Amino acid sequence: MHLIEQTRTQTRVQEPTDTDTYRLAVFNRAGTAVLLESQDSGRTLPCVRISKFTRPAQEITALLRRRWQIPSILLFSGSLEETQESAFFAALESQTQAALPPAGLDWFPVHYAISHLLSKQEGRILESTHSRAAKSTMGTDPEPFSRLGWLGNLEAWIGTVIRPLDAMRLRGFEQLNGCETFSLIRFETTHRPLWFKAVGEPNLHEFPITMALARLFPAFVPSVLASQPEVHGWLMTDSAGATLNEMADPSAWHKAVEALAGIQIASTNRLNELLEAGCPDLRITTLLELLDPFLEVMADLMKQQTKVPPVILSERDFSELSVMIKDALQCLDTLEIPPTLGHSDFNPANIIVGRERCTFLDWAEAHVSHPFLTFEFLLAHLRKDFQQLASVEKDLRATYSGAWSAVASPGQIAEAYLFSPLVAVYAYAVSAQIWRNPERLKIPGFPGYLRCLTRRMKQEADSLLRRRFECLN
Repeated sequence: MHLIEQTRTQTRVQEPTDTDTYRLAVFNRAGTAVLLESQDSGRTLPCVRISKFTRPAQEITALLRRRWQIPSILLFSGSLEETQESAFFAALESQTQAALPPAGLDWFPVHYAISHLLSKQEGRILESTHSRAAKSTMGTDPEPFSRLGWLGNLEAWIGTVIRPLDAMRLRGFEQLNGCETFSLIRFETTHRPLWFKAVGEPNLHEFPITMALARLFPAFVPSVLASQPEVHGWLMTDSAGATLNEMADPSAWHKAVEALAGIQIASTNRLNELLEAGCPDLRITTLLELLDPFLEVMADLMKQQTKVPPVILSERDFSELSVMIKDALQCLDTLEIPPTLGHSDFNPANIIVGRERCTFLDWAEAHVSHPFLTFEFLLAHLRKDFQQLASVEKDLRATYSGAWSAVASPGQIAEAYLFSPLVAVYAYAVSAQIWRNPERLKIPGFPGYLRCLTRRMKQEADSLLRRRFECLN
């Protein structure tokens, strides 16, 4: 799970309501008409409520299909300047071909709606959203998915890509996520489903990384059929199977662990290509160089904590933690297990288990580092969210060890397991880069979460001391 997602989860209980309100500007494909709802007070923009902390694109477009049988695509959304909390707007492009609108709704010319039908406030909303959605751009568009007509252009492009593929044709779509700068859409076809994904800031690096992984390790990632570099997007086939978080069968977890070891071992001689593609360097040398400045920032954040509990780590705690992490890093380095491709967001939702293979998704958090760190991330999710499978952890370690036995000795593997839990927490915290950005550290939730990770490092360091003492005795 991404750091920001963890933070949002922690702050949910502080929200006063559990829904957000959206006023919708739904345009026809040409952008000449807008859909208005009939109310006792006159014509208004349709208004919907969706659950907080969900994806607006997916929730709103699904609601329009259910309530009014209108297939649509979300172009962009934003907050309304109102005293009312949780008030937003969203601009959408209807994809319906129906001549008649749903009951209670009517199509009206955009400019007529602004000047004669809507209140001043809703008129301003419609005018600004229409101006943005209908804007023509020259050269590279910084908001390529905010413009009317982009889905039609995408479908035409996909048509040219799939035309040679056994007469495959598009049959429908579902928007899973998206805004003006990124998109995730599932397309139904006459054969198997296809996915289009495009990334924006701060995940632009995911595009070259995904292209590199598709070329280097096609057995472990979705097949890429074509790409659109100008929007950092790619078209890929559906990975047949279910996500690991939907499966309680231990054999599925073993299959995922074997595949993880497989792609990691295969990557040992492709590190330069992975680094050139944009994978961050989290090898031992880099982690050692970052440790002192990272802990210095964490110590300052710890001093800013105003409530106890949780415990506030002392200067002595930080001094001991520095020694322990450096020692763990140096010990891992001496074991000479080669660095590999890694994944800082390696959670069961990003793992597709099929009959023939496992595929790994969403490589925005890819890196190059010690391989066992990614395995520790998966085990952390197992302990937290799949307690009914806790008893299989030992067997999963055996499966992972067995795959690595061709590269390292049993003694090297066992000793790596001793140090990897502590290093994994540190590597995860340092990889987020938030600690390097003073402005982002001002965002509520981030300092507290980084303090939480630091306390977790202290717990892992204490646990490592106990394990080493037990080994000596």
